[in-house]
Amino acid sequence: MKLGAYQTSFLALTSLRSSVALPVLENDGPYRHPIAHIPISSALTTAPGITPKLHVLEKSNLLSEGTVVPGLVGPNPIPTPTRRQNRNVIGAESRYLQTKTGNPWDYVGRLEWAVGTSGYRCSGALVGPRHLATARHCVNTTNTAITYTFRPNYNQGANGYTAAQVTNIFYVSGGLTDICTYGDDWAVMILDQRLGDKYGYFGAKQFTGTTATFWHEGYPYDLGNAERPYVEQSISGKSVSTCNSGNTGPIVTQADASEGQSGGPLWLLPEADGVRYTYGVLSSGSTTETFFSGRTAFVNAVAQARSQYA
Repeated sequence: MKLGAYQTSFLALTSLRSSVALPVLENDGPYRHPIAHIPISSALTTAPGITPKLHVLEKSNLLSEGTVVPGLVGPNPIPTPTRRQNRNVIGAESRYLQTKTGNPWDYVGRLEWAVGTSGYRCSGALVGPRHLATARHCVNTTNTAITYTFRPNYNQGANGYTAAQVTNIFYVSGGLTDICTYGDDWAVMILDQRLGDKYGYFGAKQFTGTTATFWHEGYPYDLGNAERPYVEQSISGKSVSTCNSGNTGPIVTQADASEGQSGGPLWLLPEADGVRYTYGVLSSGSTTETFFSGRTAFVNAVAQARSQYA
């Protein structure tokens, strides 16, 4: 199911929002951001806690190429799960429930926060000992009195995993005005707990090819009410050649996406060093394509955050 197909069914039910717990799609231009927005009564609430400090970065200072941020292979490595759906069948659902533990599944989790009577859900991934990558549109840059909580490998409960709150957030400013700027819809968060030392974490790399076959994991509302993690594999991705010769701009895919998957990582199979690297985070989608933000500025921001907050 593509995001656009879900948009259609959602928009047809907007008149029922007062009586039915429906998500709200955040809209920014021609593409929609899949944030899950649910009534606080049905949300896993977080007691008031840390209010993060926001760091607005200058993109022009983050464009030096060639940076590779190392990852850490977590404990209990597990075999790659068997694919349960054939992605080549047009129109078939390609996401499947992820119930494994160990790497890389422990690197991914749910990001949650509340504003007033509304709870919000995104996805995120560890990219350092206390460093989390997610989508920039999952950050409320106008209301700073918000506590964000990350729950690794959340699956209808914490299941023994340690949660962490966000203390600092790095992102670049600017609106999403054209396809190239959709490459900037990322944020790097600093956590108050060193979860990566315990569970492992992704490295971060710039995608330098023209096409590749990726994996993605997130917390979709349409399949699990943003309560359960779902994975998709064999995702074809490509650069946008008109965005600085493909060095900026989003990675364009046909990944299935729904509310709650915003900020979920895009990665490849382990490389020669045994590490998995994330190449971007889920930003937005339309009826025909899904964008992942990242590229050079994202990788350098991860490196800066890990240097500044080791």
